[in-house]
Amino acid sequence: MRHLLRRIVLAAPLALLTMASAQFGGKAGFTEAFKPDILPRDMTLIVETLKLEDWQRPIVESLIEDYTASFKTGCDAVREKMVELAKAQKGGPKTIKGLLAPIEQWQPEKQKLFNDFMESVKGQLSEMQRERWPKFERTLRRERGLQDSDLSGEGVDLIAIARQMQLPPDAMAASQAAFDEYELALDKALLAREQRIDALMPGFTKAMEEMDMDQGVGLQKQIMEARVVVRGVQDESIERISATLPPPHGGEFRERALAAGYKEAFQPDPLASFFQVIDGLTDLTADQKAGIAAARSKWNTTLTDLRGRMLQTMRSDEPNKPIRATKAAQARLAAKQGKTAEPVPADAMVPLRNEKNRLVQETRDAVLALLTPEQKEKITAGIPGLRPPPSQVDPAQIEGGARAKPANGSGGGDAEGDAPAHKETVP
Repeated sequence: MRHLLRRIVLAAPLALLTMASAQFGGKAGFTEAFKPDILPRDMTLIVETLKLEDWQRPIVESLIEDYTASFKTGCDAVREKMVELAKAQKGGPKTIKGLLAPIEQWQPEKQKLFNDFMESVKGQLSEMQRERWPKFERTLRRERGLQDSDLSGEGVDLIAIARQMQLPPDAMAASQAAFDEYELALDKALLAREQRIDALMPGFTKAMEEMDMDQGVGLQKQIMEARVVVRGVQDESIERISATLPPPHGGEFRERALAAGYKEAFQPDPLASFFQVIDGLTDLTADQKAGIAAARSKWNTTLTDLRGRMLQTMRSDEPNKPIRATKAAQARLAAKQGKTAEPVPADAMVPLRNEKNRLVQETRDAVLALLTPEQKEKITAGIPGLRPPPSQVDPAQIEGGARAKPANGSGGGDAEGDAPAHKETVP
């Protein structure tokens, strides 16, 4: 119990900073101070990319262990200092002031730990292995950098998607130049984003200390601009790479990449299981089959159109999250104080979510209307849990709740008053 309480106390200052930065509408970069730049699992990456010899592996493993231990010691010291500062201050917004000092002092130490580790690994390499070093740095930066994504489409790894597809050698050879161009362009964008965030941190510290939300939003908008550049590289590369891959690999690659980057827009077909169940009816008449085929065709066209409009809306509206989150925070504060705040900008995805719900329902109802009572009974009796969903969707349930953000940060909502993530009920 004492250890549990200790963990809670140590986590409290960081949670406070996270909530404060969230009021400014996005990631401020402070939690990155507590994320190691090298993990034990990176041993596989190091071995494969640098082509380590057997005798080199134990040495690098030892270097990773030393880095991990030193990083943990440094992080523990930062948390202890934050706890001491938190205890020395009283409640209210001013508890933020001073908490950032240990993090700012730790950042150069953290960077030095990483630099020392990299130099130590490099010192173990042969001349041929050193030629692979730039590619290793880009690969490591890509794996670390893509985890720090705040926009849909920003954090997708197109190289990993191609690897998962297990493309044949001829297809991979045809697109190799496009992948090489993508790797270099993405690395440049990730570096620029990292430098922009680092440069803005002093201003962000000042904004958080003073709880100046307008200044914080302005800084987050600058961060968003850098994130949009990264996302732009991803979007352009998806189209370029898919165009170089021979069919059917190009189309499959594009579908996989967009689905990985823009999860909400490319959710699985919510009516796929429903139509599968309908197809299982053995007593459908020719007229019923024709009506069902027409409904399915219309739905497929509708779903393609919806996905395209959702994709464009996510690209155009998500960079506005800092403004929307800050306005929502200001509105909550004003409500507690009995004051009136500016209206929170609407989430442009809400109407599309509502439209999708409505069209799913209308399509399902249209197909069910073609069936006889006996056929409907076969469906509901033969498939446990299969029941027609409610005929209407309450917009208040969609527009009023807050969504929980997915862990990969890609395409999910956030605690800023956005609509809850949509979940269709499918057979």
